Amino acid sequence: MFYLCLTLKQKDMEYKVLTSSSPEGLTEKVNKYINEGFIPVGSHQVVTQREVNRYSGSQHMDTLITQEYSQTLIKQD
Repeated sequence: MFYLCLTLKQKDMEYKVLTSSSPEGLTEKVNKYINEGFIPVGSHQVVTQREVNRYSGSQHMDTLITQEYSQTLIKQD
């Protein structure tokens, strides 16, 4: 599981974009920042980072999909 937090600080507002490789990880981070006074902006986003098709010989078996979950938050000063 990985996390990323981008921060932009302006005069009267702080803007963060949180990311995680799992919904549970994102929920944990978002709840932490909500407790610190941040407010979610809009809905969460899910982006497919990578797709890998797996084969047994020439027979397609399954596809592994890696996703990234993100949420934008702001905090007014």
